[in-house]
Amino acid sequence: MGFMTSPPALADIDGDGDVDGTLRRIKQGTGISLTLSNNILTIANTGSGVSFSDGTPNSSDGNNGDVGFDYTNGDIYRKVSGSWVIIDTIPSLARVRMFTATYVESSFGSGKFGLDSGKYYFHQNSFPGTNSVAEAETYLNNYNFGVGTRLIFQQTDNADNVAIWRVTDSTIYKDGVSGYESGLGKSTSFVGMVMTQESGVSFSTSAKYNIFVTYPINFVFDSSGNATIGADLTVKEFILTTAQGNTSSTDPSTIDEWPIATFRSAKYEYHITNTGADPDEYQTGEMMVLHDGTNSKHNSYGVIFTGAAALGTFSTDVSSGNCRLRFTAASTDAMVIKVARKAIKV
Repeated sequence: MGFMTSPPALADIDGDGDVDGTLRRIKQGTGISLTLSNNILTIANTGSGVSFSDGTPNSSDGNNGDVGFDYTNGDIYRKVSGSWVIIDTIPSLARVRMFTATYVESSFGSGKFGLDSGKYYFHQNSFPGTNSVAEAETYLNNYNFGVGTRLIFQQTDNADNVAIWRVTDSTIYKDGVSGYESGLGKSTSFVGMVMTQESGVSFSTSAKYNIFVTYPINFVFDSSGNATIGADLTVKEFILTTAQGNTSSTDPSTIDEWPIATFRSAKYEYHITNTGADPDEYQTGEMMVLHDGTNSKHNSYGVIFTGAAALGTFSTDVSSGNCRLRFTAASTDAMVIKVARKAIKV
């Protein structure tokens, strides 16, 4: 009797074109199926695959035992008994401060955002871990939402499409808050915010965006690199801010005030414009202010004016817990008073 032998079949296990070993035994089991048809043996991988999805994987995708990644936020799924079950998330600062929503122009719904009467509205479920408007509001407030907060939009299927928007109103608009718009088919499950675009592309209808939330930064840089800040500037015990007032009366007018419990003293630089004179007249000067909790004292110096006489005088007092800077005009001409205050804490 004769025998015919052949060497073991070579196996490329990872499909990279290189031989990884020899195939000595084939056995059907978890993740492997064998099919014999017309004397052709087919070996199939029925599990342990990896799929990527835009959102939760569809139940029709993949096989039991597969792993799925939602590339928009880092959720990790495993398919069990025909359903995808989330098993972990990829923790990162980007994930915590990022959410995903689809831009719409007229049909608002879950996972959507869009413009209505000057405000951009986002569905409550767009934000990570939120299922109500109250939770969406908490999510935003946890990142100190306010004027200067920036939202960076990046289109999920075209990473080059990026837009940066800056919040210009600290109000979070929701059902029951004055200014909330209920039109365009929106339910009460939305929160709105007022934003202005700083740079980037326009939104595309039905496009999905990863949206990154930044902490409020009120610095705006022009093309020359000059910075402008749209809020008070505080450095440890020191604050720098501005105020403005108008008057066309000879009665005292309050131009600025600050809490005596917070600040002990202040220095003012000011200028006044008299638009009622012909030609316009101007006045500038400086003033130091101090209070003891009950009374205030001040000293004006460096006063310069362009007309025949000063446009008015300043005074200070303590009223209702605040130290006030008041201006009394010398005439009923229309005047604009602008001041810059540097104050030191108690």
